[in-house]
Amino acid sequence: MPGNLILLLIPFGLVLFFVLLSRWVVNVGPTQIAMAERRFMGARLPTGRVFAADGEIGIQAQYLAPGLHFVPWPIMRVVAKVPFVTIGADELGVITAADGEPMPSGRVFAEDKAGEQHDNFQNPVGFLQGGGVRGKQLRFLTNGTYKIHPYIFKVDQIKKIRIPEGAIGLITAADGGTLDQGQIIGKRVEGHDNFQKAEVFLQRGGQKGPQIDFLRPGTYNVNTSMFQVAVAPAVQIGENELGIVEARSGDPMGMGDVVAETPDMGLHASYQDGQMFLNSKGQRGPQESVLRPGTYYVNPYLFVVNTKPQTVIPQGQVGVLISNIGKDPAELLADTVRPGAKPVSASAKDPEDSRLDAGVRQRHVVPKGYRGIQQDVLGPGVYPINPLAYKVVPIPTTTRSVEWSADQNNKDFNPFEVVSNDGFTMKVEIRLQYRILPENAPYLVQKLGSVEELEKNVIHPQIDGIFRAQVSKAPALNYQQNRALEQSEAEAVVRADMAQYKVEVVSVMICNIVLPEALMHTTQERNLAEQKKAMFDAQRAAEQQRIALEQTKAEADQQVAMKKAEVGIQIAKNEAVQAQERAKGEAAAVKTRAEAEAERIRRTGDAEAAVIQSKGNAQAEAYQKQVSALTPQGVTAVEVTKLLTAAGTKITPDFLVNGGGSGGGGSDGLVSLLLATTLKSQMTQAPPTSTKT
Repeated sequence: MPGNLILLLIPFGLVLFFVLLSRWVVNVGPTQIAMAERRFMGARLPTGRVFAADGEIGIQAQYLAPGLHFVPWPIMRVVAKVPFVTIGADELGVITAADGEPMPSGRVFAEDKAGEQHDNFQNPVGFLQGGGVRGKQLRFLTNGTYKIHPYIFKVDQIKKIRIPEGAIGLITAADGGTLDQGQIIGKRVEGHDNFQKAEVFLQRGGQKGPQIDFLRPGTYNVNTSMFQVAVAPAVQIGENELGIVEARSGDPMGMGDVVAETPDMGLHASYQDGQMFLNSKGQRGPQESVLRPGTYYVNPYLFVVNTKPQTVIPQGQVGVLISNIGKDPAELLADTVRPGAKPVSASAKDPEDSRLDAGVRQRHVVPKGYRGIQQDVLGPGVYPINPLAYKVVPIPTTTRSVEWSADQNNKDFNPFEVVSNDGFTMKVEIRLQYRILPENAPYLVQKLGSVEELEKNVIHPQIDGIFRAQVSKAPALNYQQNRALEQSEAEAVVRADMAQYKVEVVSVMICNIVLPEALMHTTQERNLAEQKKAMFDAQRAAEQQRIALEQTKAEADQQVAMKKAEVGIQIAKNEAVQAQERAKGEAAAVKTRAEAEAERIRRTGDAEAAVIQSKGNAQAEAYQKQVSALTPQGVTAVEVTKLLTAAGTKITPDFLVNGGGSGGGGSDGLVSLLLATTLKSQMTQAPPTSTKT
């Protein structure tokens, strides 16, 4: 019986041995840790503690590292085995401690008092004994593998913060000091390494809430439980744009200021260093300085940036600046105006303007540095003008036209309906051309504000009044007939009036005069008559010109013959001179021959003269006989008949015999027939041949 009992107890003992061995000896894997609990024997936990250390009863803070361990069971037992905690390359491990010193009042995150004693929370006993504080820890785990007690430390794995290009990371601290009254953003704290050292941030006075510092593009190990990170785009100012900046914090603006005077842009890197902006006495409110085209890392918690188009002054215009910033123009003295420019108090020319300008000098044209209309204008170009600090009034400097016309597509005002001196209502269409010199543009803005106001409230009523007064002085037809003179007089008056407004009048033209229909009909008939008269006058003048042309042409034709004659005369003169020279040589011989020939001719002439004298005497005697026989009238008739016959003219028939007539008898006819026959016979006979003696 005892032997059988022993045999029965041996297997039971072996089983008990192996059970006890498995309880007493614990193997922890190479990537594990084991959590143990002490029971029955040991000191009680201090008040407020959760985990045991130094032989205290409870879950032990010290874990079992990888390997074989003797555990005095049942006093000690292994509660659980857990793997190591692995933090990836792009991750962080945020720790929440379940045990430790209580959190100070008002704090949200535990300050790391234990420092390096807990070896990145891998030594929980060192954490507890070193004064570690329970709650969310400021220190976190970076990339690596850690032996972390899961009951004491909860590990939340989060992604690292990555800020892309063209963006910024805005930080809001969940813990820190309280912001001062009126303060809207936490001040800068040095040494926290872009918020990657939260404990340094708190130790050096970091404040809770939005932070003035921010993260630029890059990757950061930021505890997002302590620092909330909001990714916002950087400020992009495009081409032909500018950035208008408004500061949300800073010193108060001066009384009456519209925009704040901005500290030197180089000090705060164009609003990218908010703390330097505040340290440089930057004021809250709209800023005078603007951002040019580019990319800026500006904290929107401190600055609001709105983009506006840049000011473009096109060709043919200037920009008149009205400054909202600068010194009070009431302080301006006459001697502070630039050389050659008119003093501020002399901008008005007439007494009424002077009266109106009294006490409102800030509205006058002022030099740079004073509020008001600036003397210097902007020429054509692109300018980064802050519209909050300056107003730009564009003024055209090219010639502009204002038309009072009936043409609906090309008019500014309706034609003037005016009454003439003789009571006729007529319409007058006018075109005015004017220009404004660049140096006069500020004075135009001072008096009127804009070109539109000039045309609407000055030019239009003045032209209206001038032409109504002009037309009322003359009858309708006379006004139309004297259109050029009336236009010239009106232009002179308009030019003098517009000079008071620094406007240069180029021309005033009467484009059209519309008379009443009845008067137009009368005028047309008169004009038609005048045109006909002018046409007849023109035709007469044309004929007179044609006559003069023909006369001139004939004279021109004679000029050729006259020229030829003149040339012939000159040639003849030349030949005469030559002949005279030749004749001198021949003169002597010719003289001798001439004298001999003259003597011969004289003698011959004397002989012929004697013959002629004899013939004449005989002929005279014959004529005397004819007169006696035929009467003088009959001889005259015979001689006339000879002459007519010699010319071949037949006046009467060869023979005409008349019958008996009264008083003369029949013998007169026969005598006449006989005389006619005799004369004809003599005329037909050949003349006798003369014989030279």
